[in-house]
Amino acid sequence: MADNQVTELNFNGETYLISDLTPRAVEGFNTLIKAQQKLNDLATEVKIVQGGQTQINAELQQIIEEDKIKPQVKVEKEQVEEDS
Repeated sequence: MADNQVTELNFNGETYLISDLTPRAVEGFNTLIKAQQKLNDLATEVKIVQGGQTQINAELQQIIEEDKIKPQVKVEKEQVEEDS
């Protein structure tokens, strides 16, 4: 069975050995990974909420049509130019 342990990582186009990292660098990389995971989770949550919003929008349009609610007619005022 192959050993799948990570021994190096790539950051900003450079490759670093895990064994060379200081505790401070390890903590920084762990924070970066957690931030990326959180961002991915939030992106998923946004997609879910947008899907719900789309469904609510469709339901509201159906309610307006079924209840025969008419939109207000917008009357635009004519601009009158005054002679100087």
